[in-house]
Amino acid sequence: MEVLVFFDIGGTLADVTVGPGPTIATMDVLPGVADVLRCLSDGGLRLGVLSDPGPIPTSEVDRALRDAGLGPFFDPGLVIYGSKSTPAIFHRAAAQSCPGARLVFVGENDGERARATEAGFDVRPSPAVALDLLDS
Repeated sequence: MEVLVFFDIGGTLADVTVGPGPTIATMDVLPGVADVLRCLSDGGLRLGVLSDPGPIPTSEVDRALRDAGLGPFFDPGLVIYGSKSTPAIFHRAAAQSCPGARLVFVGENDGERARATEAGFDVRPSPAVALDLLDS
């Protein structure tokens, strides 16, 4: 069974500082994140993003991910931006995914994980905890 792992950005993959205007001033990757993404990717899991950019253009978020060295880990077809205040974005991600795939959301926010679960995703609170997916 194919496993698709979607990550939140802010507070999960990196600490993000918004710059003047709708820009990202810094995206500081959290310790160990790049190693976890590399392990998951090398283990055959497909990786994506489910994150709310707020007023920041998605092209700016994509640029910041690339500049932080994280962009290459993610399948461009699995990078989805939008509000996570309802399960809608998770349903949209499921609809865009391969039928029958196991869907996992990794994010530090309890409410977002609850909405992901409601949409049928497995959840993990941090990238390090997601390494258990290599055993399944």
